[in-house]
Amino acid sequence: MSYATGDSRMVSNETRRVRVIVGLDPDHFDQAVEAARRAGMIIESEQRGIGTAVGTVSEDALAALSAAYGVEDVERERGYQLPDPDSPVQ
Repeated sequence: MSYATGDSRMVSNETRRVRVIVGLDPDHFDQAVEAARRAGMIIESEQRGIGTAVGTVSEDALAALSAAYGVEDVERERGYQLPDPDSPVQ
């Protein structure tokens, strides 16, 4: 079964994927991007100017991603839920 929800995704082999924002060494950006890919990250966008990349990685590869060359920080994307516009709590 494959489906996507909020900040995590399931793929056909039931490995949970999480969205991450990764801080990369700006002096070695291209090498860091490649190292993140080799660690299992599927990169959706790169922000060279601020040294970050956004994408998904399987939950069991988070440690390998954190240890990859040029990866300075790995942060899971946070989700939020706005209240219903008709809700009494605003």
